[in-house]
Amino acid sequence: MKKSAIVAAALLLGCNTNPPELLPPPFGPNGPQPTRLFFPTGMAKAGGGVLLVANGNFNRAFEGGTVVSVRREALDGLLSSNLDCDVVNPDPACTAPIQPAQFFADAVMIGNYAGPLVLNTDKTAAYTGSRDSGKINAVRVGPGGSLGCPANAGDDARKDCRAGIIDLRSAGVDGPYAIAAGNSVLPGKAAQSVLFVSSIIPHIDAISGGVIISSTAVAALSMQDPSQLLFTMQAGSFFIDGGYGVGPMVFDGMRRQLYLSGCYQRSTAFGAGEPGTGLCIGVVSNFLRILNVDAGSAAALYLLDLRADVLSTYTTQLLLDVPDPPATLSAPPATLWATMRNPDSLVVIELPAQPSIAPRVREIVPLPVSPSDMVRIDRGTAPPLLAIVAERLGAVSIFDTGTDEVVAQVGRLGDSPFNIQQIDCPASKPASACLAVSVFGNCRLALIEVPKDAPSKTALRALAGSCP
Repeated sequence: MKKSAIVAAALLLGCNTNPPELLPPPFGPNGPQPTRLFFPTGMAKAGGGVLLVANGNFNRAFEGGTVVSVRREALDGLLSSNLDCDVVNPDPACTAPIQPAQFFADAVMIGNYAGPLVLNTDKTAAYTGSRDSGKINAVRVGPGGSLGCPANAGDDARKDCRAGIIDLRSAGVDGPYAIAAGNSVLPGKAAQSVLFVSSIIPHIDAISGGVIISSTAVAALSMQDPSQLLFTMQAGSFFIDGGYGVGPMVFDGMRRQLYLSGCYQRSTAFGAGEPGTGLCIGVVSNFLRILNVDAGSAAALYLLDLRADVLSTYTTQLLLDVPDPPATLSAPPATLWATMRNPDSLVVIELPAQPSIAPRVREIVPLPVSPSDMVRIDRGTAPPLLAIVAERLGAVSIFDTGTDEVVAQVGRLGDSPFNIQQIDCPASKPASACLAVSVFGNCRLALIEVPKDAPSKTALRALAGSCP
C-alpha cells in the first residue's frame, strides 16, 4: 500500500467518532470480563436445579442486560452451611466473594429493564420483557445451565439475544412486564400452550386537549413459537378502568382465567419531553381484573373493586394457592393471595367454585413494611407457608397460613430485594425449603433456609455477589 493511502486510512480511523459498544459482563465492556450480577430482577428454576437470573441494567451502564445461570453445586455449597447471616457482625463467610467460573454456568445478552422471568412447559426456554423496547427476550436453556438464543431471537453464535423474539408494541403491549405460562382453548380449536404477557405501560390511543387517552392489553403468544401472536385481550380502556397499565398477573388453569392487578398511568408529569409511566395518582379504587382466556380477543373484562375492603390502592403481587410443584387438582384453587401497601398487608381473596359468585376478601393480615413478591412453600398435609419479601425493609417474612401469623423474619438481605424463588435444597437438608432472593440494589442473591416443621428457625445462610 502506498504511504498516502496508509495516511488516509489512518485519518479515517481517527475521525470515527462512534462511541464504543459497552457490552455487559461477561461480554464487555472492555473485552471479556468475569460474569457478575448487576441489578438482578427476575429468577426461574431450570432443570437440574440450575437457577436463572435476569440482570436488568437499570442504570444503563451497558448496551443491554443479561440472563445468567447459576450452578446447582454452587447453591448447594452455600446452603449447606449452618451460618446465621442475619446478625450485627456476621461470619465473613456469609459474604465471601464468589468465584465466577465456579458459580456461573453460562450467560447471554438480553435487552434492558428485564422483569419477571418465566420458563416454557419443558423448561427449554426462558422469557422476559424489555419495557424500553416492547420486546420479549427469549433464551434457550440447555443441560447444565447452558444458554443460547433460539431461532429468530438473536445471534446465537455471539450469545446476543437482544433482538428479541417479538415486538409487542403494535399489539398495544408497550411495556411487557408480567408473563404467565398457561393454555387456551379457543372456540373450534384444539387446546394450545400459551404465554400471556401484560403491559405495565399503558398504550396511548390519542391525546385530546392535553388529556391522554390510553388502553392496556394482554398478548397471547404461542408457547411453541412465541414469535407468533395468537390474539390480544383488552385489559383496560379509557372507559374501563381508565386504561391503566397492570403489574402482577397469574393464570388460573382450572377456571380458565387471568387475574391482574396494579395500577400504572401514562402522564406528562412522569416524562422528560414525552409522557412517562408511574404509579396511579389520585385513584380511589383497587381493581382485580379478570379475563376469560378461552374467549380470545372477544374476552370481556370483569372488574372487582377491592378498595372498600382493603383500604389500599396499591397491589404489588398476586399468588394462587396451588401446590408447587403442581399436583392434580380435583377442584379449582380456593384462595388468591395479594400483597398490598398503604396499609401493608396480605389480603386473602376467596375464589368461589361457582362462576356466578364473585370473589370476595376473606381476610386481611398486617405485614412488615413494603411487602412485594411472595412464594408458596408446600408442607404436604400441613397448611402451606408463604415467604413474603419486604422490599424497603430488606427482609423476608415467613407467614403460616394455618395460624395466620408471621412466624419468622430474616433481615439484612440488602437494598431492595425484588424477586423470590424456591430452589432445591442440598441433599443434607431434606426437611427444609430453600429460597433465593434477587437483591436489586446490592447486585446479589440472598439464600435462605426454611425448616418446614420449625419455620421459626428460618435463617439467612449466605449473600452471594456484590456491586463493583
